[in-house]
Amino acid sequence: MDRFERMLTLLRRGQTEHAEQLRAESPAAWLPQWTAGEPLSRALRQAHQLGSLITAVHVDDTFAWALAGGTVFRTSLTDGVVHRLALEGRDKFHWDAAFAGDTVVAVDDGRLLVWDLTTGKMLLATDPDDVPRRAGGLRRLAVGAGVAVTGTEGGYLLQWDLATGRLLARTAAHGGYVVRVAISADGTPAVLSLGGEDRWTGTVCFHNLDGLRRTGEVATPEEASCGGWTVLDGQRRAVTVTESGLLTVWDPATAVPVAQFSTAVRQRGTLAFAAGGAWAVLGESRALRIVDLRDGVVRGTIRTDFTFDVDKIAACGRFVFAAQGGSTEGRTNLLELTDPPTQDAEDRPRLLDAVPATVGGRAVVVAVDEDGPYRVYDSADGRELGSVGERTNKHRSVGGRPRLRTVSVGGRDLVLSMSDLVPTVVDPATDEIRTASRPSMAGPVLSAAATRDGLVAMVDAGGTLAVWDGATLTLRASTRIARSLETTSVALGDLHGRTVVLTGAVDGGIRWFDGADLTELPPPGRFAERTGLAGHAVNPMRWPGPDAVTALHVAGAVVVSAVGGTVTCADIATGEPSGPALAHPGKVWAVLPAVRDGVPVVATSCADRVLRIWDIATGRIIRAVTLPRPIYRILSVTTEQIIVLDSGYLIAVGPGARLPVHHEAVSRDGTR
Repeated sequence: MDRFERMLTLLRRGQTEHAEQLRAESPAAWLPQWTAGEPLSRALRQAHQLGSLITAVHVDDTFAWALAGGTVFRTSLTDGVVHRLALEGRDKFHWDAAFAGDTVVAVDDGRLLVWDLTTGKMLLATDPDDVPRRAGGLRRLAVGAGVAVTGTEGGYLLQWDLATGRLLARTAAHGGYVVRVAISADGTPAVLSLGGEDRWTGTVCFHNLDGLRRTGEVATPEEASCGGWTVLDGQRRAVTVTESGLLTVWDPATAVPVAQFSTAVRQRGTLAFAAGGAWAVLGESRALRIVDLRDGVVRGTIRTDFTFDVDKIAACGRFVFAAQGGSTEGRTNLLELTDPPTQDAEDRPRLLDAVPATVGGRAVVVAVDEDGPYRVYDSADGRELGSVGERTNKHRSVGGRPRLRTVSVGGRDLVLSMSDLVPTVVDPATDEIRTASRPSMAGPVLSAAATRDGLVAMVDAGGTLAVWDGATLTLRASTRIARSLETTSVALGDLHGRTVVLTGAVDGGIRWFDGADLTELPPPGRFAERTGLAGHAVNPMRWPGPDAVTALHVAGAVVVSAVGGTVTCADIATGEPSGPALAHPGKVWAVLPAVRDGVPVVATSCADRVLRIWDIATGRIIRAVTLPRPIYRILSVTTEQIIVLDSGYLIAVGPGARLPVHHEAVSRDGTR
């Protein structure tokens, strides 16, 4: 974790004084000035991005371990230094994995694999022919007492000798997919397995490790999503949790529940145990829940910085090590447990989109919260000035993610919010919200939107283009211009005094339309050469694709567009280049034209996580800042500050400190 990310973590945890101490060491460096939106938990000690799907985690007194792809990452608990160890072999995908002493063990479809954690050398790979055909592929894994037990997609448990790879025992344990397997070495070694034909017909099974002899089986009305072993008040206990949050503590000797609690925790991924086995650490969405196994009370809630659900959890002493699932970002968090546990607020802002605006002469950022309100932040220091609107869950629905744009009407900035072809106008000065009447052609999902001179142009996923008057919310024109998913971007510009609408396509072409009635126009000058690739077909699984125009802007007389890793700038009337092509080392995710010190520039964010500011005329990079993650939305660029939207929160980057001012008696219009 470098200085930038350390400062970012401190600011998001509210520890501004510590952040400013770091800034004082390099006052001229471009570092985070403020953050706003989703906060970080004060329990967070380290955050890392490993760049691959994580299949196993482990934590001990010294290191946190993660297996991601074909690499083991070992992170120091004290200084956060990450050591990488490449594992021998070509296979990078594993269904499940576990750390066991000086080795790491994993399963692919047909093999159990073992590597040395010191050298990365493969010590063992079992023969796929040893897996019974009717058992199906290997899917789950547990390691303990010198053996591994794997669960299969056909409901079997298979026991393997970790030294020789010999198959020691097998049993048909469940009527369908094995969801979890866990081994207990406290007392007589035992196995807990969870599975079933579907999520409504689960079975919980107990087995002796020796020979996998079944000692108990219980049918459950809902499949348990995770389970494990603990010692509670001196007694060995198994713990299972269903997706609805029903937590059951089992006596494995009798296969009978000794306690059952409805925790309301919507469990995801694995679980771990802390406080001497008395607390269960569960993952719920992007947070950890600490549940007391004696009474079922949720003692604490710790928020992660994940962009996807918590998947893997490990605990040791006062530390919990968690990894997110469903993403190749490979995010991990090291969190510290306290007694009583941290209780992070459930109601916290998570920002979906944001735009700059001016309200009462004050520069602000207006952002839409996942839970409904439009929040207004001071651009100078990130303090929240207020909010507009009520809480709602509509932004959590499919296709409900809104896009914000600023439109200037009568000298005042209004914010347009759009999740489909129906715009909503938000006035951050008066708190007024107005929504246009829904036209018959409105599709369910918006693809792109742009504003200019009081107008808003938008295109939906079905290929319908519409132009609205932002002041009156009157539909000026609409027409279907393409098939589904063919249009990827849109912009508004002025061509010889006429308002024009430009649309970018998946094939790399740019089309032109009259802003009054959406009649298609011939592209001017050299833009006629950008007709797109012949025979190009939409691939929904890779949309928008490598040839698509993913960004399109008109800044004065310059059209700025991005395709793949290249940004081009051309004169709107002639199509002649306004400067050299801006080549990036990876795909360009965000583009924003601006004027900085009187010089036309364009800010870009690339897959390499570098935020760059380019001089359009010369193609020279004026400023480059490496961020912790790729940025998909750049909001504003000035001489002394860049504001971007990361996953759920805002970051202002620049030299020097932006000390917060007291806003208790300051209104949005600037009066006191």
